[in-house]
Amino acid sequence: MNRSVMPVWFIKKNNLMKTKYILRLSMVLFLALSWTSCDDFLDIQPQQSMDSDEALSTPENIKSTLVGAYLEARSRWLFGSQFNEYAELLATDGHMQHVGSHRQPQEMIEKNINANNSYVESSWIRAYALINTVNNVLSVIDVLDEADQDRVRGEALFLRGITYFELTRLWGLPYVNGQENDQPGVPLVLEPTMGAEDAVPVARNTVEDCYAQVLEDLVAARELLPGSNGIFANSYAASAFLARVYMQMSDFDSAAEEADRIITEGHHDLHASPMAAFNNNEATSEDIFTLQNSLTSNTIWLMERYGSLNGLGRGDYEFTQDFIDLFHEDDRRGHLQEDTYPSYTNENVTNMYYIGVGAIRNGGINTAKWADYYTVIPLVRLAEMYLVRAEANAELEASGQQIVGEVAPLDDVNTIRERADAPPLSVADLADIRMERYFELCWEGHRLHDLKRWQENIDGHPFDAGNLILPVPVSELETNPLLEQNPFYQ
Repeated sequence: MNRSVMPVWFIKKNNLMKTKYILRLSMVLFLALSWTSCDDFLDIQPQQSMDSDEALSTPENIKSTLVGAYLEARSRWLFGSQFNEYAELLATDGHMQHVGSHRQPQEMIEKNINANNSYVESSWIRAYALINTVNNVLSVIDVLDEADQDRVRGEALFLRGITYFELTRLWGLPYVNGQENDQPGVPLVLEPTMGAEDAVPVARNTVEDCYAQVLEDLVAARELLPGSNGIFANSYAASAFLARVYMQMSDFDSAAEEADRIITEGHHDLHASPMAAFNNNEATSEDIFTLQNSLTSNTIWLMERYGSLNGLGRGDYEFTQDFIDLFHEDDRRGHLQEDTYPSYTNENVTNMYYIGVGAIRNGGINTAKWADYYTVIPLVRLAEMYLVRAEANAELEASGQQIVGEVAPLDDVNTIRERADAPPLSVADLADIRMERYFELCWEGHRLHDLKRWQENIDGHPFDAGNLILPVPVSELETNPLLEQNPFYQ
């Protein structure tokens, strides 16, 4: 199996000799860990680094290492912000605007990313750091008590699967059902890097290979994980991400099956209002999987970019009145709060959009989805599963196949619309369902991937245009001769 030059033990280039590496272990470990207690987890203070042999030698340290992997997933460069931002910035055709001073996001808006983009480089490095952490955990499962082995293995596979899914979608040309999908994806590294001798060059696998590995990891996680697992990934979280993967592959029957499982068996409920799904201090009934934030342990960059309130946010991302006008006037997901004041915090915002009042950039339209530094970050919500089931079943109906479950696509769409006070639809074709995804899931990191799987043009570019994926970082090409750059950036 492949080994990687990208470690969790961060491999750094020598300042004088660019082709040499130094490895440093930077494992995040914690004191007083309660494996299932949310409160204890959020109060944990990080230790300094620990030797790899010690870090993986006891059940307690292995579990602590896995908790460190969740924190790495919450990093600004991964699920804590950048994976969301890349998908929304590259997808926008003007509804979302970057008004900040940082050049890196503007390059994505313009679909003209510099191959040396530092954000892209950091995301690549941190993603492989996370993958290596879970690979190391997987390599020592036998050290754990038998009662913990399935759960730990399932969580590690879950984290690896969702990370490879995002890497493949962002760095590889889109998966297209019915073709070979032999276009380059990302390197699949399934064994741990424990020392310099393991840090060898590795080539990119195909997109087909990457999707196969993602499915293998997430299917195994679904079977290994319990239905309830505190703040950590559970079986339904694995099903939710599987639903996303199958939708990206146009495997509509499998996507509908996973979504239906969550809706009918998962003990989740929609909130009474769309606003209630965001800025919560802990996971709620609508959340299928969240990343934890607190006053003492947090990733604030998502809120920093999108928010513009008193003491919160740069206000870098604003939205146009044209976007607001797409919503029905009764649809609470599109309501704009205009009478805002400089003293306003999230507690004063009652609509999904508001006129920003932050100290850095203000006066534009901002979203209240991301409006508190210290609340949980929902990665997948029940509302999305209703829309997955609706769309997948509509595709099945259109091809003459039997739908999954007993609920028509129209009813699933109207479930989401009615909780937003939007008038119910009398019919719901694929165009209606796709627009409903935009209304409900905008600014949550879906838009680019939705447009690609629908094979729609994106801001005048074909869905499979080379500038709609990220460049392989130049620093990686310089140190790994087996890596190839995406053609647009050559």
